[in-house]
Amino acid sequence: MSQLPQLQMIDKTRSIAQKDINVSAVLMYGSFTKDEGDQYSDIEFYIFLNAKEKFSGENWVSQIHPLAVYFKNEFGSEVAIFENMVRGEFHFLTTREMNVIKSWEGLVTFSDFEKMILVDKDGLLINTLNQLQTKEPVRTKHENVLWLSQSLLNLLVTTGNLIKRQEYAHAYQSLSNVQRYLLWLIRVATKQTNHWESPTKNLEKDIDPDWYHVFQQTTTDLDSEKIDTAFKNALIVSRKLFDQLNIEGKLKELLGRIE
Repeated sequence: MSQLPQLQMIDKTRSIAQKDINVSAVLMYGSFTKDEGDQYSDIEFYIFLNAKEKFSGENWVSQIHPLAVYFKNEFGSEVAIFENMVRGEFHFLTTREMNVIKSWEGLVTFSDFEKMILVDKDGLLINTLNQLQTKEPVRTKHENVLWLSQSLLNLLVTTGNLIKRQEYAHAYQSLSNVQRYLLWLIRVATKQTNHWESPTKNLEKDIDPDWYHVFQQTTTDLDSEKIDTAFKNALIVSRKLFDQLNIEGKLKELLGRIE
């Protein structure tokens, strides 16, 4: 069986970085560091440079594979869509900015460092990673569950008000935010806290069919009656989760007052 194009492109990225004297280290993240990459997966990197003066990310990335589109997205990532329709995300920082990795601690789950480190010429990357105290946050801690519940309650109030105002397109968008917090709480309740950063990822396999069906009832298209029904179902699911996770009484009381 032929090798995935993404794996070939990852190898090419490593080779280019090794030969480039301006590159100190390359950190890979995403599916291919978790043994979940397939023919539809992105490739994603942080590339740490000795200097950025007169540096062109587009020129550098074009060495990996011919580019179809290259631009900077709303989050500041440099995004490549290659001619083979593989999508890539690239962050070019200097070695002085490598400590940004420490700011992720407690927020993301790190893969095995060996899988993440593509290049580390000076040992700066492994030294930075080894300073992390929390490689995999505990998502089921009371303070995290409480924060998720408070955030969900806030979004439910907002969405309910938008429906009352008959701003259905806005309510539709707000409901998608409700669904994200519902999924995080469902993952806590079912002890399936993997794929936390993208809670919809692999959902069909991560949670059992009953919970999947329950969540499905909170989704809808842009139709006023269906949005109202999905919102009411979201309230039902929220009550079920608050009961199962023993959320404190005041939040449960406020949840009961949302119509």
